[in-house]
Amino acid sequence: MLRLEWNALRPGDRVAVHDDDAVGFPLCDGVVAIVQPTRGANDVGIRLERDGPTSAVVRPRRLAVHLAPIDPMRWCWRCDVTDRRDPPVLAQGVRR
Repeated sequence: MLRLEWNALRPGDRVAVHDDDAVGFPLCDGVVAIVQPTRGANDVGIRLERDGPTSAVVRPRRLAVHLAPIDPMRWCWRCDVTDRRDPPVLAQGVRR
């Protein structure tokens, strides 16, 4: 997620989070629970929906989070590992 998008997150926003501790980096649905503005990138806490409404709040890295619904045109190396799909190629032939 771009820093601009990350800093625009508000409590209640729906996101998808890669679980960096699990094999294959699976995506988990989540809801932004906490936003603490800081210099640079905000500190964001997300409640994962896999554990229900009483789940703990995690603080993932910005690049492990997607806005929901996920934009299929945005390439993510974690999604590539999971889906084995080819990343989009830019006009210059360079992969993002």
